[in-house]
Amino acid sequence: MPTRATKRARPSSPSPSPDPVGADQTDDEPSASHLVSFLTGYADHHSSASSSGDEGFDAPSDDDDDDDVDVDEEDDLDGTPTKRARTGLIGTSTPTRKGTPRKRTGSKTPGGGNTPKKTPNKRKLDPLEILEKTEEEGIIRVSKSDKYFAYQSRTSRTSGNSYSSLVKPLSKKQYDTYTASSSAAREKIRPPEQFEERYDQWEMELEEGFNLIFYGFGSKRNTINRFVEKRLSRRGEVVVVNGHFPQMGIREILNSIEDNLSVPQNIKLPSSIINNSSTIERSAHRIYSYFLPPNSIPQAKKKDYPISKNDLHLIIHNLDSTSLRKPISLSILSLLASSPRIHLIASFDHLHTSLLFSPSLTNTPPHAYNDGGWTGEIPIERGFNWLYHNLTTYAPYSTELSYLKLSASTHLSLSSSANTSGISEEGALQILKSVPPMAARLLKLLLTKQLSNLPPEPTHHIAYPPNPVSPVFAVDNEILQSLAKEKFIAREEERYDALIGEYRDHGLVVEASLDTEGRTGRWVWVPLGKAAIERVLETMKEVEV
Repeated sequence: MPTRATKRARPSSPSPSPDPVGADQTDDEPSASHLVSFLTGYADHHSSASSSGDEGFDAPSDDDDDDDVDVDEEDDLDGTPTKRARTGLIGTSTPTRKGTPRKRTGSKTPGGGNTPKKTPNKRKLDPLEILEKTEEEGIIRVSKSDKYFAYQSRTSRTSGNSYSSLVKPLSKKQYDTYTASSSAAREKIRPPEQFEERYDQWEMELEEGFNLIFYGFGSKRNTINRFVEKRLSRRGEVVVVNGHFPQMGIREILNSIEDNLSVPQNIKLPSSIINNSSTIERSAHRIYSYFLPPNSIPQAKKKDYPISKNDLHLIIHNLDSTSLRKPISLSILSLLASSPRIHLIASFDHLHTSLLFSPSLTNTPPHAYNDGGWTGEIPIERGFNWLYHNLTTYAPYSTELSYLKLSASTHLSLSSSANTSGISEEGALQILKSVPPMAARLLKLLLTKQLSNLPPEPTHHIAYPPNPVSPVFAVDNEILQSLAKEKFIAREEERYDALIGEYRDHGLVVEASLDTEGRTGRWVWVPLGKAAIERVLETMKEVEV
């Protein structure tokens, strides 16, 4: 078939060398000389592949620039000039058809970048609107169930605005006035006098060996205290514990019982308790033995076990406090509640407090002893034997929150430095893990001296935060320094100041320049309660003083 001729054609020159394969070639096939001539004049003309008869021939190109493009000025099929890409030395270039021009997505900015073109946001149709639209078009008939599910699948429209952000905050005076008026109104809804008709039931349940636990909305403190004052104070000993106090723990409860009721310290304890138990457990066993039934102790052991004449009623407000929810606290309280002469009355406000007590702890009755049946060993079974009572009063938590307000105001008034709020027991134990032996000996000396200075009153057994005036149990710095010198802890004054200064920087030791009598000097103490100090000393048994 004849092909379209190119604009220019150059005849091939004869080859100077004989062609080794010329005998096998036909007249229609180009010779090697024709190929060389074609390569030589390839850059001078623009020949189409159809004019050359060497289709399918592939040879390397002499042109090093692969990006050059030969443009043929002849018209395309539709009359539009096209750019012809060189696909080989000898090949066909298929004319391209006119395409659709591509739209630019942005305009060039003076900085050289492209600014993306903004597309309008299309509002998504609501599912209910889609159903209504289809119903108007007559496509389907929408039922009530379709509208229900379409309404349920609608996205909820929320806003970041709230009424609280629009209201101006109350001043302290306005807040106190509002709180006082609302508290007075709430106290009149269900006053403590309204529950007096239940006193007989509660008293009878305590006599049968049950312990009472109260729940419900509102403060139950005044109602329970009124029941204790009207009935239980006439029947025996009463110890009231405010569990909502921040520093109140099981150690403080046991100390309060022993100090207020003068529990003898010479009560005989089993050897297993003396050797393998902590101070808290030994104190709990002494209290348990002190309230044993008088008839259960044999005549030969009455000297070893002095007995209280009256029963003990232990009232704990807010049993769900953080310190009383610990396993050791619940274990000690379950031991006391198992005594037939110790009656426990508690209250809680946390929703999940009942999960702290397993069915065995809730339903285990108190221990029963026959006449002369006390052997000196406490039975293994222990529990609370709870009876739950709803005591919804709607009364405000004024007393419970007053401790929080007091601790917050104390922290703000003493927040002159980072360590003014003292340190916790866990923090003290962490510091002891990294101090040298001499520093540990000095701290144990201070703790022992401070523990010996504690008065018997339980009001002094709590943590005393940093204050310009030292507490009564603070240790004189000169006395502590002389003791450290005698025990070869710090012979030089500079060494002593370095050790005590390290503790002071961490907040484990605080000092004051005035004492309770107004004398000037230097007094130091550890801002921990008595129970925490005893536990810290238990971990320092191997430290010599």
